[in-house]
Amino acid sequence: MRTYDFAVAVASDALDTEVVEDTIRQALADGLPEDTLVVVKAQGIKDYSEQGWKVARNRKFGVSVKQAGDGHKAKTTKVEAETVA
Repeated sequence: MRTYDFAVAVASDALDTEVVEDTIRQALADGLPEDTLVVVKAQGIKDYSEQGWKVARNRKFGVSVKQAGDGHKAKTTKVEAETVA
């Protein structure tokens, strides 16, 4: 017998962790052989600051600031800033 561990990260403003656990458990039960044992449990909730979320979103989900379109909007360009100084 072998065990296989999988990590699943879900990002949302609000979720019922029990519903998510049940959904994953049911999907595995429906898709795997009958004699397969499955354990699904929530590992906790992580709250991020705005900047922390941007970093985590990029590292965990592969979505960059450019892709998400929520990067810092500079008031002046670098060239304008250099000529003013």
